[in-house]
Amino acid sequence: MKLKPSFELRDVCGEQVVIPCGIENVNFDSIIHLNETGAFLWREAEKGDFSVESLTAALLNEYEVDEATATRDVASFVAKLNEQKLAEE
Repeated sequence: MKLKPSFELRDVCGEQVVIPCGIENVNFDSIIHLNETGAFLWREAEKGDFSVESLTAALLNEYEVDEATATRDVASFVAKLNEQKLAEE
């Protein structure tokens, strides 16, 4: 899975937000706010192909969290990416 290149993570007044870039996103009607962990996962996903497993491994390396919680949270994050059509196979 990969993030669509037409969206970027930006710091806007101290808030981490995903914004649309390009003409194909003119009708984008909301800004997606990410917390610190969500922004970390986004930056990891920006590196290229990713999966729940690869993002979970990155999260476990960065934060003190148990594997079950990390897996659940990453799966939820990836599901939201898919729901908002921010990622593609």
